[in-house]
Amino acid sequence: MDRTDRFINNSAPKKLLLIFLISLAISACAAFFISDKCADRIVRDQIRSELSVAGGKGLTELPDEDSISAGEEIFRKYSINRNISPKLLKSYRSVRRTIFIPVYGLFAAISAFWFFLSLRELMAIYRDLEALRNECLAAADSSEGTITLYGEDLGSVHRISDAAELLVNRLNNMKFSLSSEQRYLRTFLTDLSHQIKTSLAVVRLNTDMLTELDDLSEEQRERFSDEIQLNLDAMEKLVIEAIKLAKLDADAVEYTMEPNDVSSVCALAIKRISPLLRRKNISISKNLPQGITMLCDKSWLCEAVENILKNSADHSECTEMTADITDDPVMVRIILSDNGKGIPQEDIPKLFERFSSKSRDTTMYSSGLGMSIAQKIVRAHGGDILVYSEPDKGTRFEFVFIK
Repeated sequence: MDRTDRFINNSAPKKLLLIFLISLAISACAAFFISDKCADRIVRDQIRSELSVAGGKGLTELPDEDSISAGEEIFRKYSINRNISPKLLKSYRSVRRTIFIPVYGLFAAISAFWFFLSLRELMAIYRDLEALRNECLAAADSSEGTITLYGEDLGSVHRISDAAELLVNRLNNMKFSLSSEQRYLRTFLTDLSHQIKTSLAVVRLNTDMLTELDDLSEEQRERFSDEIQLNLDAMEKLVIEAIKLAKLDADAVEYTMEPNDVSSVCALAIKRISPLLRRKNISISKNLPQGITMLCDKSWLCEAVENILKNSADHSECTEMTADITDDPVMVRIILSDNGKGIPQEDIPKLFERFSSKSRDTTMYSSGLGMSIAQKIVRAHGGDILVYSEPDKGTRFEFVFIK
C-alpha cells in the first residue's frame, strides 16, 4: 500500500485534513478580528493627530485635549470630531488589510506546519503497521516467520510489534508441536496395527485349521485353542494400554490424590506381579519401611511401579530384583533394581518411547506401552523416573518425588 492508498483508505488523514481546514478558517477569523482592532486603534490615533495639527499644535509633541478640541472647532462644519468612526475613513481598509495579511499568513503557516508534520508521523505509523501486517501474513504461511520490532521504544507500534512477535513464536511452537504429534500418531498407529495384525494372523490361521481340518487330534485342538486365547489376551491388553496411554496424553485422567503409605503402593504392585516372577524364577527382596506417606493416586501409582517391574522381568534376563523406599527432607524415592543384562547407554533415551523395542526385543529393554504409561503417571504426580544402567551390571529405576 503506497502513501496515496494509505491516505485514501484511512479516516485519520481525512480527519487531519478537516482539522487543518477548520484551523485555516479559525485563523482567518482570528486574523480579521486582530486586524480590525488594530486598524481601529491606529486610525483613531491618526484622527486625533490630525485634529491636533489642525488646532495649531505641532507633531513633535503628543496631542493634548486643548489642541484636539481646537481642531474639532475647525472641522465642525464637516462633522468631523474625535468620536467619528474609523471605518468611515478611506485609510481604514488599507490599514486593516496591511495587518490582516501577515497575521493570517503566520497563523496559516503554523497550521500548515502542524498539518504536514502530523500527516508525516501518521503516514510513518501506517507504513510500519502495513509492514507488520505483511510480516504477520508471511508468518501465517511459514513455520519460520519472524517479526521486526517497529516504532520507538515503549511506543504503541513497538508494543504491537512485540505482541505480534510473541504470537508468531507461539504459533511456530504450536505448528512444531502439531507436526510432532502427527508424526507420533502415524508411527503409533503403524506400530499398533502391526502388533494387532500379527496376533490377528495367528488367530485367523488357527481358527481356519480348527474348522477345516477334521483329522486333528484333541491335543492339537487344545494347543490351537490356547494359542488363539493367548493372542486374544495380548490384543485385549494392547488395546487397553493404548486407550490408557491416549487418555494420559490428553490429560483426561482424573487422579484421586490422597495421602497414601508408599510401602502399601509398592507391596500391592509386587503382589500383582508375583505370578509372573514365580513363572520366570525371579526372586525379589523388599525394603519397604512403613510410615512414609505422600499425596498420590494409589491405583495409578501402583500401575506405574508394576509396569517397571514387569518390563524388568520380561526383558532384563534377571534372576533377582529389589524394591526399596527412601525418605529424606527433600524427596521420596522408590528404587526398583535388577541384576539383569543392563541397557546400552545409547538405548536409554529411547527407553520410554512407544513400541521402542519393535523387532529388537533381544537387545532393547523396553517394549510396548508400559514404560511410556509409567513415565506419564509419575510425571502427573510431580515426579520423574531416573535410569541408571550399565551392560551386564543390571539396571536401577528411581521414582523421584520432590516434597
